[in-house]
Amino acid sequence: MLRAFLALVKLSFLEAVRRQILHVMVLLSMVVIAIAGTVTFFDLGVQVKIVKDTGMVMILLAGSLSMVFLMSGALFHDIEGRLVYPVLARPISRAMYLLARYAGALGAVSLGMTLMSATLLALLWVHLHYVSAMAITAIAFTYLEVALVGALALLLSTLFTPAMTVALTLFVYLLGSLKMGYLQHLAERNTGLAKWVITAVSAVLPNMEAFRLKDALVHDLSVPTGYLLLAAVYGVAYAGLCVLLSIWRFHRREV
Repeated sequence: MLRAFLALVKLSFLEAVRRQILHVMVLLSMVVIAIAGTVTFFDLGVQVKIVKDTGMVMILLAGSLSMVFLMSGALFHDIEGRLVYPVLARPISRAMYLLARYAGALGAVSLGMTLMSATLLALLWVHLHYVSAMAITAIAFTYLEVALVGALALLLSTLFTPAMTVALTLFVYLLGSLKMGYLQHLAERNTGLAKWVITAVSAVLPNMEAFRLKDALVHDLSVPTGYLLLAAVYGVAYAGLCVLLSIWRFHRREV
């Protein structure tokens, strides 16, 4: 059972690595980060801030978009192409199949993010001659955010077509990014049923801002360890819940 699961993870990983969307995202991001590191119009302090800001934005953007596009169509194409039938006919449950699909895609995207992160850290080393612990922490939480986005895309892919999954995932991702600011402000300005609805939606949406440590990195701010632990637990729990709901939904689906 374990060997079959690992073989499926490897197959999913290799399939994701071959996708052109991942190649384009990684190469484009590395080029943009490298260009930001060669800007000489500003003094060293400003240039380092530009490198940090640009690097973190590109790693998050490329990782999130790659994960959304990889996960949104994986299940749909496997079912439409009848590729899932011989897999499920073997001693692999539907839960293990989804987990393998998710793990393989996440591994491929993480590999690409590692290349982008290495580019960013190399530039910081060139400019500062050291790499701060905050840089490593900020990148690690970007990995976690991308994993959560992938889990959300996996859940929606069990309910909708690939195009709808991409649109809804990006929409939820955007709302989750606005959660701590706009939605709470909107709830405060309403009363009655509207306030309760907005509050409920805000509570259900993933709080993507919780993983954004870019500003702390750019401005050399410290982040309390307690906050980091809570954010990590929250991210793992939310992603795990999405995967569990995906498994539940896939079990109820006729294949």
